[in-house]
Amino acid sequence: MRTLHVRFNEFTDPEPVPHNTDYASVIESDIPIVVQHTRLDSRQSALALMTTMAYPAPTGSLP
Repeated sequence: MRTLHVRFNEFTDPEPVPHNTDYASVIESDIPIVVQHTRLDSRQSALALMTTMAYPAPTGSLP
């Protein structure tokens, strides 16, 4: 099992994610994967942490 940890605020290719801007992400893979997305809001001294897990959909179940 391998893991890849990516910080969205360190993206440079194709372009950086602008600070203080809402955004969405799409994770695509040619093999089944499990994605755990965690968001840490560090804009205030009272930190907020949110996490969610996504599992692959069965083949042919997406529109």
